[in-house]
Amino acid sequence: MASSYTTNFGIEEMAAGDQTGSWGDTTNFNFDILDRIAAYKAVALSDAATATLTVREASPGSGTENLQDGMFRVIKFTGSLSQNCTITIAPNTTTAWFIFENATTDAGSSGPYSLLFSQGSGANVTLQNGKNAIVYCDGAGAGAVVTDALADLQVGTLEVTGAAAVDGAATLGSTLAVTSTSSLSAKVTHNYTSSARMPVGTTGQRDGSPGVGDFRYNSTTNEFEGYSGASPAWGGIGAGAGYFKGDNGTTGSSAGDIFRINELALDANVTISATENASATGPLTVSSSYTLTVEGTLVII
Repeated sequence: MASSYTTNFGIEEMAAGDQTGSWGDTTNFNFDILDRIAAYKAVALSDAATATLTVREASPGSGTENLQDGMFRVIKFTGSLSQNCTITIAPNTTTAWFIFENATTDAGSSGPYSLLFSQGSGANVTLQNGKNAIVYCDGAGAGAVVTDALADLQVGTLEVTGAAAVDGAATLGSTLAVTSTSSLSAKVTHNYTSSARMPVGTTGQRDGSPGVGDFRYNSTTNEFEGYSGASPAWGGIGAGAGYFKGDNGTTGSSAGDIFRINELALDANVTISATENASATGPLTVSSSYTLTVEGTLVII
């Protein structure tokens, strides 16, 4: 009787009494397949839009090795690409799973490029350059699907020791604790009706290297304040008519203020340009080593 072959990897199954005197070679060939199933290989891609990763030959030969790159469970794809590459996993009846790494490089200057894993007309998986994924094939024939096995990953505790990039939506069911600087490159929308808590601290606890747009509550002056990067660098942000008490040497005012409170001694260099008018409540002195330059109009009441 003729040998038969397993569906997924083409391991040769000899019929009873078959291959007398040569069954040992076939057994060793099968061991080679099993060896690949537990191993890793780097596969170099040609610069093309499509490629094929063969797991099992369509018609394996009796007493031959029948070895294919797709028999490896961990595959690192290398090579230089000028475009995204769709890799078809063949045949479309195998139900194999893989750990893939996209380690390809950019052949020009428009990449790097992604790898798209497909088996049939069903859904496929896109693997970005420099990323890893665990995928499996359903082996459903012409309509076969490749699925990202970790697409809906559930873990009890997650520790990320390097950079983390979230390309889609992130839903948090509990508190998010950020212990270092966080940079957001898009608008943040709060869909709740309570409040957003801002940093609270004294004047002395201000950021040592503030940036334009920084916003906080100053517990020394009991008011919200923002950093504009110009004079006044830090300015109070009020709500309704009240008073504005600037830092020594600051200029400007807050909308709706009734009272403006200023220090008795100027402890900063201040210039009132030719296109500006300014006022202050006296007496006012200029501390030693500081300069008040008036190019426009200054009225001291």
